[in-house]
Amino acid sequence: MTVLEDRDAADPEVLCAIAAGGQAGERVFRRCTFDEADLADVDLSGAVFEQCSLAGARLGGADLDGVHVVGGSFARADLTGAELSESRFTDVDLSQARFTGALLGEARFDGCRLVGADLTSLRGVVLTFSFDGSNLQLASLQDATLKGLRLTGVDLSDADLRGADLRDTVLVNCVLRGTDLSHTRLDRADLRGADLGELTADAPRDLAGAIISPSQAADVCGALGLTVIG
Repeated sequence: MTVLEDRDAADPEVLCAIAAGGQAGERVFRRCTFDEADLADVDLSGAVFEQCSLAGARLGGADLDGVHVVGGSFARADLTGAELSESRFTDVDLSQARFTGALLGEARFDGCRLVGADLTSLRGVVLTFSFDGSNLQLASLQDATLKGLRLTGVDLSDADLRGADLRDTVLVNCVLRGTDLSHTRLDRADLRGADLGELTADAPRDLAGAIISPSQAADVCGALGLTVIG
């Protein structure tokens, strides 16, 4: 095992650990700084990042399979097309990070901040990735495939879900206030555990196919100017 603490991306030992790739065994980086570093297409599979900063790092096409990130920041990081299968992010700031086309098979984001993140066209061989307890306000999930997932405690306020696939998805204690659901596929999506916020006259169209509660149905009727009695 290689453990490196309080280093930066220019440190010779750090460069050697990165160059060695997954063949080097477990690599642990603690309180290291990789801000704005060019790590595109690098093999970081299985690496552990504890309280590290990769703000603005370029990680497009990088192999991050099985990485474990605890705390720290990946804010504004470019993860376009990165391989993130079986990765785990815990309490990480991923605000405005770009995940366009990233492979997230079995990836987990627990209690992370993904405000304004670009998660368009997410892909996954196995659709079991999760965002439990994470903040995805203002995030873009256009055309993302979330089919059959269980989302718990996720704040999707003002997020863009246009064209996303949420068929059979279950939302528990989630927030959808101001979320753009235009052309979102919601067949059999269970929204009974979601806060839908203030609904508009477009709600019947945007929520077509979804499972909602009686109180939510009353809110939809209210948005249409109808009064439900009984």
